[in-house]
Parts: sequence; structure tokens; C-alpha cells
Amino acid sequence: MIVVGLHGFFGAPIDWRGPIADVVADGKKIDLVAPDLSVWATRAEITDYETFASALNRSVRLLAEERQTSVAIIGYSMGARLAAHCILESRDLYRGALLLSLNPGLSDSDTEGRLARRELDRTWRERLKRDAWEDTWQRWNDQVVLKPGSRVQSQGVHEPVPNRSLEGRREAWARAMEIWSLADQRDLRLELMDWCREGRGLTLMTGTDDKKFSDLTTEWMQMGKSPVRHRLVLGAGHRIALEAPEDVASELTSLLRAL
Repeated sequence: MIVVGLHGFFGAPIDWRGPIADVVADGKKIDLVAPDLSVWATRAEITDYETFASALNRSVRLLAEERQTSVAIIGYSMGARLAAHCILESRDLYRGALLLSLNPGLSDSDTEGRLARRELDRTWRERLKRDAWEDTWQRWNDQVVLKPGSRVQSQGVHEPVPNRSLEGRREAWARAMEIWSLADQRDLRLELMDWCREGRGLTLMTGTDDKKFSDLTTEWMQMGKSPVRHRLVLGAGHRIALEAPEDVASELTSLLRAL
């Protein structure tokens, strides 16, 4: 079994080490394929969601055919949005998906929301290129949506320290924010529900302390009879994979066992 893992903005492949290490799928060997998205963002041929999904899926399909095994995908935040595009670009490739803190897209009619998001991303790109790294990192972590959940706060965990390994990739992250902006993502809700109805397992996870994304997902689940499963993680914020790796591992294990 191959599991493709797509990390979030300012993340790294190592982010999946904790959750994947605890996955037990009835004795199946789990091969993790975790691309470094900051590296992929610098590739000239990767210009949007579609070109990323097509390029990654070609590599994953070749690996799956070589190993004669099935594939699932897990993604967090920006990585969850990219994962959603991957499963829709090659609908037969992935047997199941676990998407953490996913924004399925702004409404196609939300012109104001798209303009506001494009302006926000432009501001962040300018900060990445201009401001001191410590200031940029602090501003990023000061966003309300990224505040730690109550289970983390109760453990006395502090805000992440400035990651020096990310500082040298500022241009890459700026380009990632440009080519994978939420402003340019179509609304994927109905497409993902249709993909799930074709016999694949799709689970969404949000933290109860991440009100924005939990409310967004709950509203989505009320769109008729949804085949998509929504798992709320008590006391977790937006960064579920880091705050609740055991819950993520448990959910991924259940998904893989059902495939």
C-alpha cells in the first residue's frame, strides 16, 4: 500500500513521520511518498493546481504499477487542497483520501472573496521577499486560524520557533502561494462528493478549536446526503497532524483497512 502525503504551507515531508509511524493496516506494508512541496513549487512546468496534480500522479501511477499495489492520499491544509486536485485529476488512481483542515474552495460566485484572497496572498508574498524572517514567521503564526488548540495549550506548548531551514526557501514559498492560491481554486465540493460516490473512501478531519474550518466542513456536509465522512478532533486546532498525530493515525488506519 502506497500512501502519498502532502504537507502544508511552511511544512516539510517529515511532518508525516509521527502520524504514519503509528499506522497499522492489518499487516500491510505502508510505503510513504511525501514530496517536498517547496521544491515542487520551483519547477518551471508547475504553474497551477492542474499541472502539479498531473505531474505527481504520473510518478505515483508508475510506482504503483511497479509495486503492484493500491494508493491512498493524505494532505493537510494547502496539501489537502493539492491532494483534492490529485484525486480528481486521476479519479481511478487513489482508493481513498484523508484530508486535514481542507478548504474545498470559495464559491464560484464569490467574486469579492476571491479578490480579497488574491490580495492577501500578494501581501504575504511581499513579506516573504522583503521582511526579516523572524517577523514573517511570527506574523504567520499569529494568525487566528493557526492558534494551538486547547489540548496543546493545556500541555504548555509554546509557539513554533523560527525554522531556519525554511528561511532559505522564501522564494519557493512565495511562488507556492502564487501558483496554488485559494483565489484560483474552483469549488471542489460537488466533485469530491461524486468521487466518493464512485466507491472511494473520503474522510475530512478538522479540529473543534478550528472554528473556521470546522464550520466550513459542517456546512458542506449539509449539502444533501453527503457520502463524505467528517471527523471532528476534540481540542485540536488547525494543525491537526502536529497536535493530534494519534487521532490522524487512527483515522488513516481505519481508512486503509476499508480499502
